[in-house]
Amino acid sequence: MKLQLNDIAMEVETLGVGKPIVLLHGLGLNHTIWQNIAGLYKEQAQFILPDLRGHGGSQLGAANETIEQYAEDIRELLDKLKLEKVLLGGHSMGGYVALAFAEKYPERLTSLVMIATNAGPDSDTRKAQRLQEVENIKATGASEFAETLSLKLSDRSFVQATSREMISQTDPDGLCNAIIAISRRPDRLHVLAELKAPFLVAAGAEDLIVPQAAARMMAHANPQAKFVVVPEVGHMPMLAAPRALGALLIVMAG
Repeated sequence: MKLQLNDIAMEVETLGVGKPIVLLHGLGLNHTIWQNIAGLYKEQAQFILPDLRGHGGSQLGAANETIEQYAEDIRELLDKLKLEKVLLGGHSMGGYVALAFAEKYPERLTSLVMIATNAGPDSDTRKAQRLQEVENIKATGASEFAETLSLKLSDRSFVQATSREMISQTDPDGLCNAIIAISRRPDRLHVLAELKAPFLVAAGAEDLIVPQAAARMMAHANPQAKFVVVPEVGHMPMLAAPRALGALLIVMAG
């Protein structure tokens, strides 16, 4: 369904009944990455699956190249749905958005789940690489970026194919806005250290994008944290291991 927020129409799928779980996808992807999990566990929770600004069926609107704007979109979404508190889960870029939300609206969280993501900023080298990615997308479109990124997401062919198609179909302007926003994000490890709500860090054992050391650093930031390494999966555990990741989400939702 489409929901009208402040300056965009956001595509949102809701599935199931019970305690609300909001799941945010990564760069160039969309809400459909969560459908396997939602289908498996829809009788145990209500899943709210938005497309982030400029991704999937959501408009780009007056984008300002900040992670904080995506977090404000999620706050507007919760207000629109009259959801006071939710479990918020974020994958990769979605984790950056979830952390920005947690920094500003910690009282809206029943719990936080960080999936194949990290709390640190980009290095100067990585920032420069991202800006080059933006220039390449502007020059030639999203296909080359989709091919390169999909190979890093997983070594499973079906995951690569699924993610490649999603990324290649994402609005190039939406991709560029997101990549610049990611490059500008600050260190938010302190947000986890100060968080009162329970949180889980879920890492893929074979993740080529987020090192386990970065995931462990998040978990070590707060004594309330739980840390799980999902075996035999890379950066996309929701596709490669939906039963395992879904079970963790249901446990965290209480």
